[in-house]
Amino acid sequence: MTTVSLPTQFSQLLPTKRRLAYSDVGDANSTQVLLCLPGLLETRTTFEPLLRAAQTIPDLRVISLDHCGRGDSDPLPHDSGYAMSVYLQDTAQFMRQVVMPDGAPVPRIEVLGTSMGGILAMYLAQDPQLQIKGLFLNDIGLSLNWMAIYGLYGSMKQGGRMPAPHELAQQLNVTVGSVEAVQSSTHFDLPYKKDWKGMHFAHLLETFNGPVRWIYGGESAVCTREQLNEIKRVLPGSPLFLVAGAEHPAPYTDAVCQFVLMALKPAPVAHKKHSEFTQQELWVQTTTPGQDQGFWPWLKRRYLGAKAK
Repeated sequence: MTTVSLPTQFSQLLPTKRRLAYSDVGDANSTQVLLCLPGLLETRTTFEPLLRAAQTIPDLRVISLDHCGRGDSDPLPHDSGYAMSVYLQDTAQFMRQVVMPDGAPVPRIEVLGTSMGGILAMYLAQDPQLQIKGLFLNDIGLSLNWMAIYGLYGSMKQGGRMPAPHELAQQLNVTVGSVEAVQSSTHFDLPYKKDWKGMHFAHLLETFNGPVRWIYGGESAVCTREQLNEIKRVLPGSPLFLVAGAEHPAPYTDAVCQFVLMALKPAPVAHKKHSEFTQQELWVQTTTPGQDQGFWPWLKRRYLGAKAK
């Protein structure tokens, strides 16, 4: 079970009756909702600092979700078949059941996604029925280089080898099947554009009119200067929040939580592609440069049995 101090709630997906676990703070009748989607092998616990900080904000509901096979969510049948399309369908159904149920007023919905969760957020924003009004993307840009993907897995090697799936599964509170799936080329089964450099997602936001805000680590190998320049070119005026010294992804420090909550209240305006954005690019020193932070360094510490600093 997930070592999470916030109460665990469950939503049952039909017709399979498979359950998704989530944490939920704020009034269910709030007019504003922020849905938080974890990264590749993360659980909803990564958002707990944000949920705790949000408890003091009136008329705001914040929800963090475990993808299938992670945390307290049920695994897929036979612990196999994990793919991006499954997470996307699960999340869309969860939103319809929990965030915007039939017969209730539809709140202003924004999505915060970390790494893979950010990619899912961009796909979700394409669905007009979900009525997503804004995005926060943590350390994922409009493109993802092949070398960055290779580097993430390479950083986990110990003694020249990758940890066995059951070792990672135990350390991360995920299933063995989900660990094996993310190492397969079939895991990313959503349509995307690509070239020799990597994967491209800018087209997913071509018709999205809401604000897009970016959080990134100063030492990230995923959201690099190349990706930042692309963001500035395609979505000029979008706020960029630097977490200095952090690797991939940026941790949810007090400063990051404040950035997210401040952007939610008052309701933000659209990015400059559609209207002038008044907020300028932010460069905030929130960590000591060179400090070992982020999910993959944390995962490596967990695997080696080291204590976090």
